[in-house]
Amino acid sequence: MRNQILIVKAMVIAAVYTGLTVILGVLSYGELQFRISDAMLLLPLLQGFGAEAVLGLTLGGFLGNITSPFQPWDLIFGPLTNALASAFVLAIGRKINTRALLKHLLSTIVASSTIALLVGYGELHLVYGLPLITVLYVFISEVVVIGVIGWTVVKSLERYIRR
Repeated sequence: MRNQILIVKAMVIAAVYTGLTVILGVLSYGELQFRISDAMLLLPLLQGFGAEAVLGLTLGGFLGNITSPFQPWDLIFGPLTNALASAFVLAIGRKINTRALLKHLLSTIVASSTIALLVGYGELHLVYGLPLITVLYVFISEVVVIGVIGWTVVKSLERYIRR
């Protein structure tokens, strides 16, 4: 029964991530992206979420990028980036037991840096030839999405998970 619950959690996370990415497609792709679904990358910080969140976010990264104009590379870089960023967030959440603000800041910086390096530099700059400043644009947009929206989502969900 426990395995089934973990699978369902992963699939729900993947579905929500995919839905947000596809519905907000214009914001989700490109040099100036505000991928609102990336706010979910902080889910591994929540009590009761772990590897299933990493799996769901990785699968959501793949499915959400099916509609990307940056094919086929987004199908490679997207899930890989989500897997690494969410795994780093999970590791940070497990290593830092106190100081929610420290966990939040560190998770935001690490996840945003991972995305900026892999997507901004690796994909958009090296593969598609966009200017190097793209890395900074991606980093700033991810800090806003993960740091502000993601933290708001996590804090809101924490109230319901504790009940």
